[in-house]
Amino acid sequence: MIFVEDLDFRIMAKGMLGKHTLDAGLGQFTNQILAWVCFKRDVFYGKVDPRGTSQECPDCGAEVRKGLSVRIAHCHNCGSIKPRDIAAAQVICTRGQRGMENVCGVEVTGAAVTLSSQLALKQKLFGAI
Repeated sequence: MIFVEDLDFRIMAKGMLGKHTLDAGLGQFTNQILAWVCFKRDVFYGKVDPRGTSQECPDCGAEVRKGLSVRIAHCHNCGSIKPRDIAAAQVICTRGQRGMENVCGVEVTGAAVTLSSQLALKQKLFGAI
């Protein structure tokens, strides 16, 4: 399974690094190329809500506000200390798995996704196959 944030790259293109963002082709990669490769390889590809992924503790779910210059995520609620990027990636993975629970049922999450579940997800995402 691969989960990515559902980012709007048009908004990012209006910032200081806009030209570089457009030149890198990040939007085309995440929205078209990665989705197609996952489809061809029978890997689930999903997008999650990007709001607050770097402000949420991956272990307990508490909101931990921090500025962009802070690179270590330290949760005062549960004591978790992780690099900010790793913590955000774990939050994205957790949100994606929760989304799969809603689609396939709780018994699928954390276990190998059966072929019928994969086909159902592909039909939901890409229409009739």
